[in-house]
Amino acid sequence: MKLVFATGPVQLDEDGKHLRRELGRALTELLEVPVEVHAEKSYGALAERVSTGEASIAWLPPATFVRALSAGTIQDVLSAERVSGSAYQAALFVRADSPFQTIESLRGKSVAWVDKDSCAGFLFPALELRTQGFAHHELFAQQSFLESHSRVVRAVNNGDVDVGATYVQLHGVTDAAPSLEFVQTDLSSKLALVGWAPFVAPSAMRPLLVSRSIPSDALCITNAVPSPLRETLLRYLLSTSANAKLSRLFRGLMNADRFVVRTPETYEAVRTAMQDPA
Repeated sequence: MKLVFATGPVQLDEDGKHLRRELGRALTELLEVPVEVHAEKSYGALAERVSTGEASIAWLPPATFVRALSAGTIQDVLSAERVSGSAYQAALFVRADSPFQTIESLRGKSVAWVDKDSCAGFLFPALELRTQGFAHHELFAQQSFLESHSRVVRAVNNGDVDVGATYVQLHGVTDAAPSLEFVQTDLSSKLALVGWAPFVAPSAMRPLLVSRSIPSDALCITNAVPSPLRETLLRYLLSTSANAKLSRLFRGLMNADRFVVRTPETYEAVRTAMQDPA
């Protein structure tokens, strides 16, 4: 038998291909069963792989996980812990030198989102806007879906759009959305992770809104993995941080430091955000 580890369209460059090959080899050595790691061309294709049982293991963004869960093929759910926690936030951000200071000042302006199924790149900032009394389709005169966080950051940085959405992780934030005063006061000391940092300096952008916490991506084992092997795989995944090679590969490919067991109820906030994304 062969196990297929499916991810979404992330790390599609040569470095990503190398990391996927190396992760497949590392898991093959541990499990003594061939493991191939594939990046699907879309999150829809990824969900289909999981729903049909073609994927043995799958790395699913939260909204894709919620959609795939109904198929009944997912057996075990782990959550990626990034940096110092299992949750992170979404942010609407502008250039640091932008004249915009409030959400109201963005009325009639242009926004770049990632994808309609992206929690940090659309669903949670849109939910937070609704919570504050703003309907995104009424607030913005122009909306673009650019398919990746990097493209959103570049669009904001180049001045192609006024504001964009990406992920952040702030120290000292629990489930509730932090105030604008909190996120704009000494932001550098609060940032653990920020979506624009790989492309520009952290100080080059500033957030105008930060959402409530988002559950991290789900690492799922499906019923395509036989029970005894599933237990072995689960044990290795839960001890990733103790395995130098696995830790390096998961961190390089998915920015994950470790995994913890979760339940589907962990993702109820995602269901809420998906109820009215229009």
